[in-house]
Amino acid sequence: MARNRVLTERKIIDAVERILLDEGFTAVGINSIARQAGCDKVLIYRYFKGFDGLLGGFAESRDLWWQVDDIIPAEEPGKPAIALNEYLQLLLERHARALQARPLTLEIMAWEMSEQNSLTVALARLRAERGMQLVKSIRARYDNPNIDIGGILGVFGAAINYLVIRTRRAPPQHMTEEWWRLQQTIARLLEAHA
Repeated sequence: MARNRVLTERKIIDAVERILLDEGFTAVGINSIARQAGCDKVLIYRYFKGFDGLLGGFAESRDLWWQVDDIIPAEEPGKPAIALNEYLQLLLERHARALQARPLTLEIMAWEMSEQNSLTVALARLRAERGMQLVKSIRARYDNPNIDIGGILGVFGAAINYLVIRTRRAPPQHMTEEWWRLQQTIARLLEAHA
């Protein structure tokens, strides 16, 4: 009996991911999840205590956000090789690529723009934690520079998030002009703070 429950829970969790990726967040609901998982919706309530519990369980079961090591690869100890403004620009580009490589995360972020639930709250919390870790690492590497690194990355990161979310289902060439403009703007504004 316990083994069947574990398998059914996994099917239900996997169904959430398939629906998010195939149909988008607007298609995610108890009935569609039960149908996709091939189970009775009563089991979702029994095993997860309802929709919010299921979304919370889903958030815990997936790697939804980049690790700091994805953005800041291992580096030689000592003096930084490039200026802080160039370094921040490089990290923002890595952030964009890390998001583009996570279509599931982009779908959840799009959902977050229209409503809050256990899944969007969990992703927001994880995003904030990793962002703080990133800022701490940059500040240590550049010996606590006298600029608001968190604010700078927050504003530019939000612009990147928006652009990547908005174009998540568009062909790659659709984003070229807008992405180029954003990169140029980030570079100019970071140079002004150098």
